[in-house]
Amino acid sequence: MKVVRQEISQGFSLDIQTPEGRQVLPATVPGSIHTDLISAGVIGDIRVDGTEAEQEWIRNADSIYATMVPARTAGGVFELKFDGLDTLATVTVNGAVKLQSENMHRAFSIDVTDVAASGFDLGVAFKAPLPEALKRQDEMGKFPNPYDMPYNYFRKMACSFGWDWGPITVTSGIWKPIWLTQWDQGILDEVGLVSDVVNGVPQLHVRTVGRGSVSVVEVVISGHGKEKFVTTTLGRDETITCEGFELWHPRGFGEATLYSVDVYLKDDAGNVVDQFSKRVGFRHLSLDQSNFGSRQMFAICVNGQRVWAKGVNWIPDDPFPHRVTKDQYELRIRDLYSVEVNAIRVWGGGIYESDHFYDLCDELGIIVWQDFLFACAAYPETPAMFAEVQEESHQAITRLGSHASLVMWCGGNECIEGFQHWGWKEPLAGKAWGSTFYMDTLPTSLAKFDGSRPYIPGSPFSTLKEDVKDFSSGTNHIWDVWNDTGYQRYEDYSPSFSAEFGYNGPGSWRTLTKAIGKTTLDSRDADVATHQKAFFGMDKVANGLVREFERDLVEGPAWYFAAQLVQARAVEVGLKHFRSQYETCSGSVLWQYNDMWPAISWAVLDSASSRKLSWYAMREAYRPRVLHFSGVERKLILINDTSEAWSETLKVWLVSESGELLESESRQVTLDARSQSSFALSELFALSDLFSRNGYLIAELDGIRTARRVLDKAVSKVCAHNVELAAEIKGNSVMVHLTANCFIHELSLLPELVALDRVEVSAERITLLPGESIDITIDCSNAADAKKVASQIEEITWSLNRLMN
Repeated sequence: MKVVRQEISQGFSLDIQTPEGRQVLPATVPGSIHTDLISAGVIGDIRVDGTEAEQEWIRNADSIYATMVPARTAGGVFELKFDGLDTLATVTVNGAVKLQSENMHRAFSIDVTDVAASGFDLGVAFKAPLPEALKRQDEMGKFPNPYDMPYNYFRKMACSFGWDWGPITVTSGIWKPIWLTQWDQGILDEVGLVSDVVNGVPQLHVRTVGRGSVSVVEVVISGHGKEKFVTTTLGRDETITCEGFELWHPRGFGEATLYSVDVYLKDDAGNVVDQFSKRVGFRHLSLDQSNFGSRQMFAICVNGQRVWAKGVNWIPDDPFPHRVTKDQYELRIRDLYSVEVNAIRVWGGGIYESDHFYDLCDELGIIVWQDFLFACAAYPETPAMFAEVQEESHQAITRLGSHASLVMWCGGNECIEGFQHWGWKEPLAGKAWGSTFYMDTLPTSLAKFDGSRPYIPGSPFSTLKEDVKDFSSGTNHIWDVWNDTGYQRYEDYSPSFSAEFGYNGPGSWRTLTKAIGKTTLDSRDADVATHQKAFFGMDKVANGLVREFERDLVEGPAWYFAAQLVQARAVEVGLKHFRSQYETCSGSVLWQYNDMWPAISWAVLDSASSRKLSWYAMREAYRPRVLHFSGVERKLILINDTSEAWSETLKVWLVSESGELLESESRQVTLDARSQSSFALSELFALSDLFSRNGYLIAELDGIRTARRVLDKAVSKVCAHNVELAAEIKGNSVMVHLTANCFIHELSLLPELVALDRVEVSAERITLLPGESIDITIDCSNAADAKKVASQIEEITWSLNRLMN
């Protein structure tokens, strides 16, 4: 018979002790106790308008999921496979314990052959995570991390215990599907696919694991007019050469060509007993770590070509990741694609994402750096932990290894840095802290199950020095900008690869006001502050405003606009600076792209899919062709990251602090393909005392404009906000025609101040010279919001000029 896999998802109940007493509720599988309680109306949804306080009790609550699995027609072997149990689970069948697990990042299976024919009661009891973690901390001693939560004692999503951008949820539940599998002749338990290109010839390494009496395996690789058949034996590793098959290329280097791979387990008569299907792309991966001077490159290379990573860090897109659908992944990944992103780092405090995530990256040519799931902590090196890490990594490598987009593995996030720099050595008192995982366990698994991708033990990491924070090589994390200095500090750095850096600012006005149940935002409001999880975060936002503006900004749309504006400036300057170091720096991976709840955070897209001003700054900085006034000397840098030469007329303007046009110039410039050029201000302007004037520099080339203040000091004055506006409604969109009657800097439309649903603006942070006009489109979710936006177009139109006057 052919293997039958049926999802078990119906009839589940949740038994849980709530503050109001014991409740038995209908349960959704896949799901979690939080989402079942949300559905029952017991708590609010923390992603929308729920609070941490109302759900704090859940982290200490045991729970039981139960259902009756109906009888099946007898014959063969029956097994239950649990794709994901979060986390401290005891599985019972008719009351008998069949499995105990404590790792949400791997699958487990049990045999139920003896009860399948009659049907059986299935129970999954979850021990509350926090009390157990605290108990282990008491027994084993403290293994340090930056937060006062013991997330590092078993294999659970670290950020569910709270992070400096996310809430404490610490949920439990059956977060991935359960499958009832029936088989007799044979079954494919595991198929590993890893592609490579060797001496110019595409290769596919196929590894099969299975059971039963049949052993014939047929592999079919097909697509784009090509097809290859290979017959092999179950359990045998096979390397298949695919001459003439096209290569997979990352974004900007060619087509992301994918082929279908179908693996069939057959009986002696040629009947298919079991099958497995995935897509692969053929490419060769390497790291360029060539030396230059006393430094070393760190460049991801695909098919021998260096890919300059215009990247973002990705966190789980929902506090309860089982809720993230294929459509939600597609919305996010295509949004990233629209801002020229070509690289994503999946951060180690979250999860191994769904295949939907990697499928989209495969299709779009977006390269993925995947952390193993360790973050900012010392981890106990117990036999049980070693066993879990070995099997977890085995399963993760096997599942994800087929994806062409996955180009690098990393041992984890900031764990080695923590040991070296965060004062862990004294509390650890000589205890092993996880280094064996990064230096031995994980690379051993990769050598066994992958072998085609580069690996680094952690990030940050130096490939030349013992100190992982050394900037002469490897990957770097830059956080003094946000914590202490202001974004201009980025321009003092010269990393080989900037893997984390970012600046914190408020999510959308509509997202945050809805979350706190108020009509305005006040930075001094405790309800607002609950959505800022960064250490001293509200103070640091305020410090940034003081550095940028000589005006007291603490509440309302003015505070909101100013705080978003500073975040946007930081994103633009940081990204453009690292891109300007093309010869020595090979990537910038912004922290962070997304949010999981309404937050004041480093994200550029908030949890309700609203684009912050920093999103537009990222789009500006990641476009293939970029202009940037760099450093204190404000050197103008032109970047052409395309395969074609760039020859156009460069225009520059110097505007005084009061908005007076002091000087303008134009010249013809030509940049070769994938090159950059620069001009000192003395080459562009005749004024010799330029740096004594606190004015504005503007440059434009081929319709791309950039602007920056001459001096890095707080703005004290700027000419009045004087613009003419006309708004016309077309369907759910508002077409805005705007004319500047004076110099206008960082003009931004903020329809989220009045719209009740999601809105998108075609352009933000625009600089206009006197007399210039621009057309901007505001796309609303419905006609009612379009009417509101159009009727209040003046109220939602902001600029630096309006902010300071």
